[in-house]
Amino acid sequence: MHKIRRLLFLASLAFAGCACPDAQRASADLATYDWFAPMMTDYVRGDAKLDEAAKQIHLRALDAWGQRVLADAKARGLR
Repeated sequence: MHKIRRLLFLASLAFAGCACPDAQRASADLATYDWFAPMMTDYVRGDAKLDEAAKQIHLRALDAWGQRVLADAKARGLR
């Protein structure tokens, strides 16, 4: 579980302090999400050490992150 948290933490730090214009940040966030989310979803689903409740918590977190990223991208005309 610590490995998953560490990966999510590092992904969130990647653009947390970005001083780029909003469209560039949204584009970078979208690219990061598109790359990271499928890989992380497969990892969580396949992790035998996580029980079903823990898997659902991690998958909901990924979904919430994705909704925020997609809403931001749509607001800037990226999707």
